[in-house]
Amino acid sequence: MNQIPRWRYYLGWAMSLFVCLGITASGMAKLMNAPMLVESLAIINLQDHIMTIGIIELTCVALYLFPKTSNIGFFLLCSYIGGIIAAEWAMGIPAIGVTLAVLMYVGTMLRKPELSGLNI
Repeated sequence: MNQIPRWRYYLGWAMSLFVCLGITASGMAKLMNAPMLVESLAIINLQDHIMTIGIIELTCVALYLFPKTSNIGFFLLCSYIGGIIAAEWAMGIPAIGVTLAVLMYVGTMLRKPELSGLNI
């Protein structure tokens, strides 16, 4: 593996951690049955699955943050964020998920360019 510049590594982590903090906060709010989330998920008929969704969010973040499972965590988080984007479009609200997807992908590629296959 080629050595990447330190600034690139730290910038990648900062971008990735921003996304992880947001998804962790969302997962914790779902586990606490926050009324605002229950109402918004009721729009797309997912209010009965709020606890499961919260557990999935926290599991994906945990897998991403542990070095040995970070690659699978990255792909699971990207897939999960795709679901966030689809849910946001179905609810008719601004697409925060697109921003999360870009930050997650770019942040990870800055730290782990071998995942992209582009030799960047």
